[in-house]
Amino acid sequence: MGFPTLLFSSEIASAVELRETTNGMEIWDPIRKKWLIAVPEEWVRQHCITYLEALGFHKSNMSTEAGVQTGFKQKRTDIIAGKGGIPIILVECKAPSVKLSQTTFNQAFNYNQSVKAPYLWLTNGLQHLYWDCTKNVQCAALPLSESV
Repeated sequence: MGFPTLLFSSEIASAVELRETTNGMEIWDPIRKKWLIAVPEEWVRQHCITYLEALGFHKSNMSTEAGVQTGFKQKRTDIIAGKGGIPIILVECKAPSVKLSQTTFNQAFNYNQSVKAPYLWLTNGLQHLYWDCTKNVQCAALPLSESV
């Protein structure tokens, strides 16, 4: 299975670990500390984790696939990056073939009703949308860990 080149720097891309096994390609998740089947959404998620680390968010302050309650339903967030136990960025990852839409934004916003992170990041690896929930505006970039 070939993976598309995503819109991340070569340093970020080269830090994502893949291996081929008899079961197919696997990708390393440094948060869950295990090899996962390398599906397209996971390809995007692991690039995002590496990018968040480059912004200064430590892996020990990130979670993947964390359960959240949305209304009467239990859902899972893709990534939450925090600082001092406080969520800062909620990330909603999609496969590169999935276009970001109002539905994607609504999903992340709905999850964030429980998480209460001040920033949202919606990405399919080819398009990145950042939202400042405190000002209710789209922003050009995510904050560095040291600035929040």
